[in-house]
Amino acid sequence: NMSFPVNTSVKKGTVVKWYNQDGYAHTVTSDDGNSFDSGNLASGATFSYTANTVGTFQYHCNIHTGMKGTLTVTN
Repeated sequence: NMSFPVNTSVKKGTVVKWYNQDGYAHTVTSDDGNSFDSGNLASGATFSYTANTVGTFQYHCNIHTGMKGTLTVTN
């Protein structure tokens, strides 16, 4: 659907998993460029990230720049 969940909130230590259900490659890349980066995910691929740092993380797809989301990690 060429979109991420807009806002996702999880507790610290949660494993967050993104599924690429589109027919196009995507990335899951934190806006800060350091927190997480999936690299290219082909259709049907997944990316997991263990949310060990409390905070709010904006992220995007490097390929489709209009795809954006926010991950909030709480204690």
